[in-house]
Amino acid sequence: MKGIKMSDCRFYVNEAERTVICVIPQSIEEGDRRSFTRDMVTDFIYDNFMFPEIDFSYSMESKLTDKLKMPSTFVGKAVCSPDDEWNEEVGKMIAFSRAKDKCYKSFFKRANHFVQAVDRRLGDMIEKFNDFGMKLEDKRLGLEQKIDEKIGKAE
Repeated sequence: MKGIKMSDCRFYVNEAERTVICVIPQSIEEGDRRSFTRDMVTDFIYDNFMFPEIDFSYSMESKLTDKLKMPSTFVGKAVCSPDDEWNEEVGKMIAFSRAKDKCYKSFFKRANHFVQAVDRRLGDMIEKFNDFGMKLEDKRLGLEQKIDEKIGKAE
């Protein structure tokens, strides 16, 4: 998702109660495709972490995917103080800002969860790779020692 615009949202204005509510819907049109707030994190991952030159033929584990799913909608509310002058446009901007803030906080929380999971997996992979390298080195040294013994160079 490239960004949420005010035009993507639904607004509910109640001038009598001096409130404006902004709802960022689950589905947002983005040019020629439809995007879903619920899938913001997984879309971000597929757009930025899946490399076309590598065939990943993989699907994310359902447990992780479930943790990456965001709420369907986000709501922001602006309430005009009795001391302030009522301005519907300002109320919409405030309500939109609050809804968008909730959406992006949710996104970053889940994206951070993904990055932490990747970091743990990479740490495990690096450790296994280093262990494998040490085993190869030990085997190489052992083989060199056997060769030296066979040709009489052992000390």
